[in-house]
Amino acid sequence: MRGSWSKPPRIKASGLAGDYRALAEFNNVVLAGHQTKYGMEFVTWEWVQNHTALWQGHYYGDNYAAAKQDFATRSGLILSDALFTLEQLGEIYRCICEVLENSSVTPEREQRLQSATNQMKAIVPDLEERADLSLQKEEEYFESHDLEQEGYTFFVLE
Repeated sequence: MRGSWSKPPRIKASGLAGDYRALAEFNNVVLAGHQTKYGMEFVTWEWVQNHTALWQGHYYGDNYAAAKQDFATRSGLILSDALFTLEQLGEIYRCICEVLENSSVTPEREQRLQSATNQMKAIVPDLEERADLSLQKEEEYFESHDLEQEGYTFFVLE
């Protein structure tokens, strides 16, 4: 037996034009969807004036995943400090890959690190490119600076 589905409730707020529907609400923040001739548009707002007006709209076009993440952090469901930026994930991924390529680690640690890279690959589609760009920028930096003059000491490993 299938459950019934009803349309999400329409948002009624001062100055709001269009048929915006409340997809989720928590802690005075609303995630809304709006059907346009081009598809769905998603936005998050904060309620103000005793729940009669909205402000600070963050618009995401048809990117539902980004709108959901914004809703989760704006509403306090997830602490923003608990999330990494795409740039941070690229650097973490690169560091893990360097450890896996250049170090001896226990099988358990290797499994955990490999699992972390797989998880990052699943959420950052251009992760390899971000890591390559990071490496390229680092190489360019080292090529353009006289590191010994800047106080760096180098040791030759044998």
